Amino acid sequence: MELTKTQFYLYMFIAQLIIGIIFGLVPFFLGRKRGKLNLSNWGLLVTIVAGAISPLGAMISLIVFVWMIVKKPSQSAESTTAE
Repeated sequence: MELTKTQFYLYMFIAQLIIGIIFGLVPFFLGRKRGKLNLSNWGLLVTIVAGAISPLGAMISLIVFVWMIVKKPSQSAESTTAE
């Protein structure tokens, strides 16, 4: 059984989408754990879209969002320093 070009591209798209979802779960759960819900949601969405385009894009967006979540102080820390 041979794959047509359309089937090949469809299977590659599905595989890249799965990679994007798996990579997107890392910033999602990390952001939820650190109390950064907005960054966690955006990290999941951007990583899935980047993964659908390219697995390398998913890896880059994963690194960027994890860095943003870890580097930026949490909202609870910002509210205590403002008082």
